Amino acid sequence: MKIILAGSTGFIGREALNQCLQNPAITSVVALSRRDLPAHDKLKVTLMKDFASYSASVRQDIKDAEACIWTIGLIPSTAFKDDDGATARRVSIEYTMAAAKAFQESCRKPFRFIYVSGAGAEQDQAKSLWVMRDYRRIRGLVESELLNFARTHPDFTSYIMRPAMVISNKTTPHSLLFGLGPSIRVDAIAKSMVELAIDGGEKTVWENSEMK
Repeated sequence: MKIILAGSTGFIGREALNQCLQNPAITSVVALSRRDLPAHDKLKVTLMKDFASYSASVRQDIKDAEACIWTIGLIPSTAFKDDDGATARRVSIEYTMAAAKAFQESCRKPFRFIYVSGAGAEQDQAKSLWVMRDYRRIRGLVESELLNFARTHPDFTSYIMRPAMVISNKTTPHSLLFGLGPSIRVDAIAKSMVELAIDGGEKTVWENSEMK
């Protein structure tokens, strides 16, 4: 099975890449990346100048892929810091939906798109929110766009992952300061995503407790 991975240099993406490379059911991984990665027999690194644009050569690289794990996103503390959210909207919405459309056009069918959202993401854009309002709304908007895209393309399935605090494999919940709230180890969310990429699932939205 051939899988696309976006965001392979990030915290979650690195673990997802490791698990993909170790999984015998996955024969090929195409990593869409801005920079090169260590060589591996299963790995093809496709360098991307712009994640909103898919050239003919990129489309050739992703041909025959059956799933994508998409971990590109902005962390809440920087998402709306400098430019009134323009970068956050470009990275979260434009990049993700451009990828979905390119994969639908170029990859094998059926296709599974696994998107890392976040706990508390709100699809109802009119709902009043008190905590991380802009971040939760933009995450929810991407979720809605992906789920609607899947509804209009029956051979494309969107899966939404909503992790809470993602912690390292060496960290245990008991070692965290009291009161930080729900968490999930990075290997657990990566395992959930890899399994969905390979086998699919009946649920389309996965909350933190369900992934654990």
